[in-house]
Amino acid sequence: MAERKYRHPPIVEVICEFRFKPSTPWDLIVPGLIYEKVKKVFPHRRPLKQIGTQFQLSPGEVAFQLLAEEGIRFLRDDERAFIQLRPRRISIHHLAPYPHWEGFKPLIAQGYHAYMDALPEAELQRIGLRYINRIQLSPYQLGAIREYFTIHPELGPGLSWEPTSFGVFLFFPFEGGKDGLHLRLEKEPSSTPETANVILDLDYFTVQREKSTWAKALEWVEQAHQHILQVFEGTITDRLREQLDREG
Repeated sequence: MAERKYRHPPIVEVICEFRFKPSTPWDLIVPGLIYEKVKKVFPHRRPLKQIGTQFQLSPGEVAFQLLAEEGIRFLRDDERAFIQLRPRRISIHHLAPYPHWEGFKPLIAQGYHAYMDALPEAELQRIGLRYINRIQLSPYQLGAIREYFTIHPELGPGLSWEPTSFGVFLFFPFEGGKDGLHLRLEKEPSSTPETANVILDLDYFTVQREKSTWAKALEWVEQAHQHILQVFEGTITDRLREQLDREG
């Protein structure tokens, strides 16, 4: 399926992530090895620290602990594209304006090959490709969502109130269940009731794959992109297409 090029694409961020098995070696020299291979395109280095939460359930007790995970980003001069590196994980990002697939795909290949050159014994555990879209609707009403999206919440006749937020979450299996796609359609909080930003988040990832698949990781990414295109176009209506392609 050919990618339709809109004048005003709604994409705010695209992420391609490769995760590797716990057996993959990792030490402090790995980021430097990878940086040497990508620094011509991503010359700027910036430390990264993320805080997460881990829950542990036991009879009669729920415990949690904060986890700090450090990493590093290698950024392009405009900082709209960057590589994010954490232990046994590399992700390639592009913020808006998105250069279309032919502009992003070479960055994915560069990041992936740099990692595999630095750690040739690394074994993949998961691949993911994610497109986050933000669509502004004005004027906004929940009932008008169906004019823009083929997927939308439905209110029964006993509900006459206009909700201030909504979320639709779906999971689609692909490739005989070997891959999956999470779809999230959700209204962002807004300071004005007349206008709303709606998030369409399409996250495609491996569920279970044979070892032979990993040798063709970039071919998998290409296939994932095709499936995301199909779901995106199947989710929006012609009215939204007209809005995304409007001049000015």
